[in-house]
Amino acid sequence: MRKLNLTHTYHPAGILWGGLLIAQVLATIQVYLSNIDLYNTASALNDAGYLAVPHVMVMSSLQTFWPAFGGGLFFTCSIGAGIALGSLAAGWIWSRLFLGNKFVLFVFLAVWGGLLLISNIHGLALLPTAYFVLIAPALFLFTAKWATQAAIQTTPKLKWLHLIPIPLLALLWLTQFNSELFVDLRDNLLLPNYLGKKFSRFYYKYTLYPAESFKSLDQRLIRTCSLENITSSRLKLQLANRLLANDYLPLPGISRVDLNIAQKGNNLVFSRHGRKVLQIKADHFLARPQKALQKYSEATDRHGAFRQFTYLSLLIGFPVLIYINLHFALYYLTAWFLSRSNSSISASILCLMIGLLVLIYCQANRSSNHQIKNISEALASENLSIRIAAIKSIQQKKLDITDYRSYHRLLKSPHPQERYWLVAALAVSRSQESSIELLKLLEDKNTNVRSMAFQSLGLQNHRQAIKPILEKIKISHDWYAQLYAYKALRSLGWQQKKLP
Repeated sequence: MRKLNLTHTYHPAGILWGGLLIAQVLATIQVYLSNIDLYNTASALNDAGYLAVPHVMVMSSLQTFWPAFGGGLFFTCSIGAGIALGSLAAGWIWSRLFLGNKFVLFVFLAVWGGLLLISNIHGLALLPTAYFVLIAPALFLFTAKWATQAAIQTTPKLKWLHLIPIPLLALLWLTQFNSELFVDLRDNLLLPNYLGKKFSRFYYKYTLYPAESFKSLDQRLIRTCSLENITSSRLKLQLANRLLANDYLPLPGISRVDLNIAQKGNNLVFSRHGRKVLQIKADHFLARPQKALQKYSEATDRHGAFRQFTYLSLLIGFPVLIYINLHFALYYLTAWFLSRSNSSISASILCLMIGLLVLIYCQANRSSNHQIKNISEALASENLSIRIAAIKSIQQKKLDITDYRSYHRLLKSPHPQERYWLVAALAVSRSQESSIELLKLLEDKNTNVRSMAFQSLGLQNHRQAIKPILEKIKISHDWYAQLYAYKALRSLGWQQKKLP
């Protein structure tokens, strides 16, 4: 074993972490401010007698630091990683490939300016803009400055070899992309092991905090409105009915609401935070409220581009972030035994092999790969993915899973992903027993199973489930489950009560 000289050993992960640190600070501030705003709204709704989600058991967490920090990690590992990796790549390309060419620099500046423009095209979005303003220039300049003198050196023949695994793995994983990919990754990669379960639990505990900070109005579960400026009592009652049906809850005597409606003759003026957004005839709104509210949501949405950037960064930036951190660990591990250039190549080859092994494992265990001919036999299989495929087949064919002999054994499955799909299949069951079991599964220890149990109760359309669902929301400490419970209530025809 040779001695590792850290002063001469460089890896781009160091620059990347600097960008992620900036992103985490911004993300924590963004989520914390959103949480405080949501707390004030939820408190006002609760005080007014509405059912607020997040409800009381979760509401207090909105004022604390750790949910903001944990939720901020979502933005750090998505939009933060995307901007940091893009800036690092641009700095390296400009310095190493174009040798500091000024025209190329102007091209990069134009792209950066275009991203800033797109981010603010529907109004100033301060914190989303800050990611681009603070992360991109810092990482670009730092990378350009140190790329020539500090970058990992390789022999001419192997100069590009350590870059090949990233696009290669991206292309291979692209073949697996469909609407079920993320659920399959959860079922096959996370839930079967201890660390994966911890990660999944963390994700579902904290992901709603950042999500709430950049949703458009039509994506939110509950919105607030004010009808204080409606002079006609008859029109006010009609508007309240339409708004309640669309989860816009009228609040009296509150200045900051999502929608303020004022009457101007036969017209309604929609405004938000003192800014006029839309004007529409009262009878047109009453006839088609959903269309008008959708138009209002689009006009007030300042985070549409930021959501798209975040989603693309999650698809591209997060996997590359995992790759670079793995490469970093393997590079420094092999640097004890090999030269710098050989360490870089060895780490790249090992990352490629690990990526391929994970891909093969996930592909082999995807339930969609199994063609189920005999459902009864498949449900009794020792292979978990075959059993899940059989349960999915029952759900797709709208069969009653309680008719199968293996049903009671499946209820006691130790695998949360199997119970999850069992609960999904119970949604189409017509037996009274299925509703009873779904109510029991509201106590399941897994968040995904509990949430799916709420959804399935909503789909069964048995209104007697409304009361127990309401009771569960009020004692639940799980915001994710509360969200699905509220949606189930609305599916069952339940509606918020009018204010007196």
